[in-house]
Amino acid sequence: MFDTDYHRVEQLLLANQRELPWFRFRTQRFLKRFFDLSVGSFLLVVSLPVMAITALAVKMTSPGPALFIQTRLKHGAKPFRMLKFRTMTDSPSHELKEVTGSDPRLTSIGAFLRASRLDELPQLVHVLRGEMSLVGPRPDVPQNLSRYTDSQLLRFAMPQGCTTWGVIRGGLLNDWSTRQDMNAEYVWKWSFGLDLKILIKTVYVLLAQKGTEPESAEN
Repeated sequence: MFDTDYHRVEQLLLANQRELPWFRFRTQRFLKRFFDLSVGSFLLVVSLPVMAITALAVKMTSPGPALFIQTRLKHGAKPFRMLKFRTMTDSPSHELKEVTGSDPRLTSIGAFLRASRLDELPQLVHVLRGEMSLVGPRPDVPQNLSRYTDSQLLRFAMPQGCTTWGVIRGGLLNDWSTRQDMNAEYVWKWSFGLDLKILIKTVYVLLAQKGTEPESAEN
């Protein structure tokens, strides 16, 4: 089933290649990658003490590894192993349901780590490796690939990101399908300038804690 959906993505990206901004704006694409490398490197260095403290806190508050590794989909819907700090007492299931702040599987600090996005700091490594970007649709699990409409699948035309347009437009207050429509809209409206606006507004959203319910296992 995954192979069928993957080929569907390939065909859709090829059919829309001439119209999508990601393929048309080569200079802005270069700027995005340069920005990811320079800012991502800086953020990784300055966040190392925070990550060390977070890892220690995860280990001290619940049994298990500090990191949680899950297969997600990157640019082109290709799978990769994404890192996060573990926030649950057992591995999140792949059932298609949201994880709420009251989920019994969350550790004592799990809800805080998810709401503050501290659990996602290890993903800066993926940014430097080119598997993710600072801004882009959130990497999804392969199990959801068959749920996408053709228009929603175009989200895989460009790198998936640490923060996304949906974060500044209600986050998980929107349902899953609406968030995917936002991802598709972002891909069609993408520019380097839009990425900068999203990053700036993401800082405000996190500080104000608006629409920052814990991220689900699916997205």
